[in-house]
Amino acid sequence: MTAPHPAGDQAGRDPERPRIPLICPRCGHEQQVVPGGPERAVKVVHVGTGREACEPGDLARAPDEGT
Repeated sequence: MTAPHPAGDQAGRDPERPRIPLICPRCGHEQQVVPGGPERAVKVVHVGTGREACEPGDLARAPDEGT
């Protein structure tokens, strides 16, 4: 078991260090982590929509892999 993290949004982070955005590998839009709790799991959602799934129009514009 690990020690609990200090409370707060910046817990354990150096304030001088820039935040690295979480980018969706499918559509390229920014995502964020929504903390879980005793009755729900941690989720990663798109910042613009708040949904886990990509928008269909975003997938059509996603860059091709390996090109």
